[in-house]
Amino acid sequence: MKKFIFILTSLLLVSLTACHTGSRLTKEEMARQVRTLIEERHFTIAVDWMRPYGGKPQHVNSNYELKINGDELDSYLPYVGEAYHVPYGGGKGLNFKAQIRNYSATFAGNNGYIVECDVPNDEDVFYYRINIFNSGKAIIDVWARDRNPISFQGEMVF
Repeated sequence: MKKFIFILTSLLLVSLTACHTGSRLTKEEMARQVRTLIEERHFTIAVDWMRPYGGKPQHVNSNYELKINGDELDSYLPYVGEAYHVPYGGGKGLNFKAQIRNYSATFAGNNGYIVECDVPNDEDVFYYRINIFNSGKAIIDVWARDRNPISFQGEMVF
């Protein structure tokens, strides 16, 4: 256990030093960093594209992101699409913090990981499926009981 903590601390220190100096990480270092963040359940994905259900991809100009912090999901994402049974005025959409239930992270071979979770809030129940590649690039698919699905593309923040 002490050896594991030492290795983990060393990896984080090396990662922070690499980020601070502005140097590029090798593919192997990037893959290790992605794995560590997913295993710790503490990561952020900055979103730059969205694709509404049945629509064309659209560039997102703002600082939209998805954060997973332990057992909590912080979703700050735009929503474009048809919604059923929502509060007057449109409700929160995909802008909320809520507790995660049914979290799983599965190694998807040499390409990266698939993170899945259910997140209920006071308006709906959302299902997030996040494909995170070893390069840090990510695809987020969101399904809800009372809204059309939507997808996002982005990159992990290191």
